[in-house]
Amino acid sequence: MFERLRAFWQGRIFFLARGEQLARFLNQILKDGVIVFHTQKSERGMRAQIKLADFRRLRRAARQTHTRVHIMAKYGWPFIAARWWRRKGLLTGIAIIALVLTILSQLVLSISVTGNHNVLTADVLERAEKLGLKTWTKSKDLDLNQIAKALQEQLSDAAWIGVEQNGTGVLIKISEKTRPSIPEEAGNLVAKHAGIVKEIMVIQGTPQVHEGETVRAGQVLITQALNPSLPSAPNAAVNNLNTSKPTPPASMARGFVRARVWYSAEKQTPLVEDNVEESGETAVGWGIKFGSRVIMVTMQDSPFEQDNKEVTSHSLKPWRNWRFPVEVIRVNYKELHKVHFERSIAEARKLAEDAARTEVQKKMTPGVLVVVENVKVLANTSGAERVRVEVETYEDLAVYANP
Repeated sequence: MFERLRAFWQGRIFFLARGEQLARFLNQILKDGVIVFHTQKSERGMRAQIKLADFRRLRRAARQTHTRVHIMAKYGWPFIAARWWRRKGLLTGIAIIALVLTILSQLVLSISVTGNHNVLTADVLERAEKLGLKTWTKSKDLDLNQIAKALQEQLSDAAWIGVEQNGTGVLIKISEKTRPSIPEEAGNLVAKHAGIVKEIMVIQGTPQVHEGETVRAGQVLITQALNPSLPSAPNAAVNNLNTSKPTPPASMARGFVRARVWYSAEKQTPLVEDNVEESGETAVGWGIKFGSRVIMVTMQDSPFEQDNKEVTSHSLKPWRNWRFPVEVIRVNYKELHKVHFERSIAEARKLAEDAARTEVQKKMTPGVLVVVENVKVLANTSGAERVRVEVETYEDLAVYANP
């Protein structure tokens, strides 16, 4: 191993010697103190290796024996250094880029805030800047734990604040306090949907509606008891059957109000339609991202006329709190093409009906009993079929105003 390193450092020249007096040539260079490595004789002549420093010493022996010497290859550090020395501008550019990357990697280039809803991001960034956390600041000069504690003391709506550094970016995480809401109808049962009341069961409280009455969403159905007292054992057993509601305090209203509720949705589907869909053909391009600048190495432009572009970033694995600021970008191009649909009236009605039924199911309370479903074909517009789906359910309307 050390011999290979020594040979690489000193430099080697692979040469071919041609002539009628190769034996005399070889004896002469050995007398001159030239060390020859891996000597081979062939039909073309003699091949051998020598040190770079000994190459000039071949001249006298070659002149005396009328031998021609041809350099076949060069190996070693001296040749690499000479090649790079001729490219001083490139070396200077690489050194400048390395210096700039080293300096930028020690600075805070971006600050972001996450987890906040009531706390304003601008307010958080302004307070953080007063504490010394701002862009173009040396990251090693920042005490992130101290900044997090100071921000938590200044922001009364924040239950916890954490500050993390990921390479050149700083992320401020906020967990806000959950403040209790005070409902206008605390303790009362109200209607979650509009409907016609069919059955009322009051366990505790005073009913405000009667059977056969039409109620609107949010209307009070059962008010809490005026003289609250602990419920009797039978009433408590009946209340435990309602597993969909939490067990309320004794002073709150308890009961069931079952009613007929209607849901509806209307959709239309054109008979002739042109859509843009994915064809299944994909292409992948790779690039390098530095800051906001992206340099594509392969496939600079999309090979498709229309496409969906998905960009995935792959950053190098960080070492402790340092992250390499250059990221590898993978761009996935998915080809889009136009698809022409010509549907019959039955097909268009079926698609509109399915879409309307799906919309109705999103509005319905999960698990309720569907009593009747009506499908109506409406007067169609030019080149389209309109369908309306109406569903009647039987469900419990009573919920607490703001549990």
